[in-house]
Amino acid sequence: MPLAAIAPISIKVDARWFQIAFLLSLLLFGAVAREFSITSAQLGLTFAAALLTQAAWQWGLRLQTRASWQGYLSAFVSACGMSILVRADNLWVHPLLACIAMSSKYLVRAGPPESTSHVFNPANLAAVLALTALPGAWLSPGQWGSDVLLALWLIALGGIVTHRISRWDVSVVFLGTWGALLAARLAWLEYDWTVGHAIWLQQISNGATLLFAFFMISDPMTIPQQARARMGYAICIAVGAFVWQYLLFKPHGLIIALAVGSLLVPLANWRWRAQRFDWSR
Repeated sequence: MPLAAIAPISIKVDARWFQIAFLLSLLLFGAVAREFSITSAQLGLTFAAALLTQAAWQWGLRLQTRASWQGYLSAFVSACGMSILVRADNLWVHPLLACIAMSSKYLVRAGPPESTSHVFNPANLAAVLALTALPGAWLSPGQWGSDVLLALWLIALGGIVTHRISRWDVSVVFLGTWGALLAARLAWLEYDWTVGHAIWLQQISNGATLLFAFFMISDPMTIPQQARARMGYAICIAVGAFVWQYLLFKPHGLIIALAVGSLLVPLANWRWRAQRFDWSR
């Protein structure tokens, strides 16, 4: 029998399928166990707007992926993220945010030729707009609570995804820096070890924090492409979020820090050049 007949078969699976499966499972968990305040109509409009906007740009620009399902996976992932983070008391906020966020991928692009990409993570941009610009909209990152089982679930799923897209370093460095800053704050405030340890564990294992670490800051298209630059970026995001939230006493530090940090990514890619991430690889 020829060797080719008995050689192991290597099957390539786009990592975005894993993201979709995991994010959908989180949505389902939220709907059942946490009673997310988002309606089926809002969900349907979010996904429809994201996919239709993606299709309009792909066909309008005549991109090669316009007739392939690969061209719409990112839109599905972004719609999941928006559905998890954003809440509204009407039906128009979610589809409007989906349209703007997906359009930003094609309208707001920067970087050197070998790594030109969209600047903003679509789900994060939608969250910032909901927080700052749209009436009747708000963010609900604390809806996950700090359930230990949920934290372990998010770590396991996020670890698989970030490993498959070779961006696990960003998640690990961010969580390490964020955890160290939170611990230093509790030590500075002279919390008793038992109380301080419980507070720290609650903060670091919060579902919103782990979701951010494994599914937002690790987005391979909107972070520096060079490895050392990525690690520096993760540290800066953690420090910026900490300053915003615990020194300036303002909410949603992670969301704001990531939005501001995204503006600096094209400059980092110019300074530390590397080939742009390609989902097909």
